[in-house]
Amino acid sequence: MQLSELIKKAAEQGIGSIEDAEQPLIPFTMLPRANAATEEGQVTVTRFAAEFPDESLQHAQSSVRPNSGIPMYVLAWDGSVTVEGREWDAVLIESGESQAEAGAIYAQRYELQKSGLFKRRRRTVAIGEPVKTGECRSRLWSPGQSAQ
Repeated sequence: MQLSELIKKAAEQGIGSIEDAEQPLIPFTMLPRANAATEEGQVTVTRFAAEFPDESLQHAQSSVRPNSGIPMYVLAWDGSVTVEGREWDAVLIESGESQAEAGAIYAQRYELQKSGLFKRRRRTVAIGEPVKTGECRSRLWSPGQSAQ
């Protein structure tokens, strides 16, 4: 599995998890399973719910550690991003690999659309593809390890 595939999966999972603007996305991690080399696309999704949204995100961030044997990760949470002067709701996705110090943050923009003539329903619709919005240090990187 490639990191780009994991980022797309996290964007899809995040958009699919958002029901309306009143209920923010619960932060989650996606990690390839140990046998992912033989079973393409197999990942473990772990959600981190806490009393306060900031605590949820902190728990998710601290769950990804160097020297854990995990080759790559993504961590997703609800936020916003400004693109071409417009602020968008977005699923923010931090990504990184164990063999690279640099990680990246992507944003999958979305909006809530109303549908139905008589019974109004709201659905979350992704806008475009995930776009890179910044860099970060990979949480899996350990300065003492050698690059392969």
